[in-house]
Amino acid sequence: MHTMNTDNVFPFERRAPPSPPADFDAGQAIRTCRSLMQSLGQYDLSETVYEACVLMLLVNLHDLLQTARASGRPLVFGDYIDPKEDASNITELVAKCRNAACHVWTKPAAGQSPGQSAGYRFYRVAGYCPRATQLDDKVLGCDYHDDVAIYYGRYRLYLKRHVLRAIEELAVLFGTAPAPG
Repeated sequence: MHTMNTDNVFPFERRAPPSPPADFDAGQAIRTCRSLMQSLGQYDLSETVYEACVLMLLVNLHDLLQTARASGRPLVFGDYIDPKEDASNITELVAKCRNAACHVWTKPAAGQSPGQSAGYRFYRVAGYCPRATQLDDKVLGCDYHDDVAIYYGRYRLYLKRHVLRAIEELAVLFGTAPAPG
């Protein structure tokens, strides 16, 4: 009988997301997010430039959300997030989308058949169009006239209802909100 050597097998352990470095500048990250949101409002952006702006927005927003989480003040609103997904709040949703956007080499999820589309595909729907297209068994669309739905695989992130709200709440949290008036 052959026995397997398990000397180098270690149990899987889930790690907490890393905390941002001590010199992380939340104010600069918020300014970057706001600038990118303005850029995304332009109509003449190519699809490639649009996706690049969304990616940079997700990277900065993720860092801000993780800083808020690490400081004990996480953003956890779950409005407009599909309850069937495994992201129950904005911090989790941005983390899922950011990871999908940054790790384009990731293979589709286990159990996905070879004929199905890659799980980490960028797609956007601007304005009300609840059934814009279908990706495998999931209908992709936007439920609001005044918003843009961004998809990374099955995860839908709304630019106005999720991203803009998170930026503004983080600006208040980090004391970088514009002065009233």
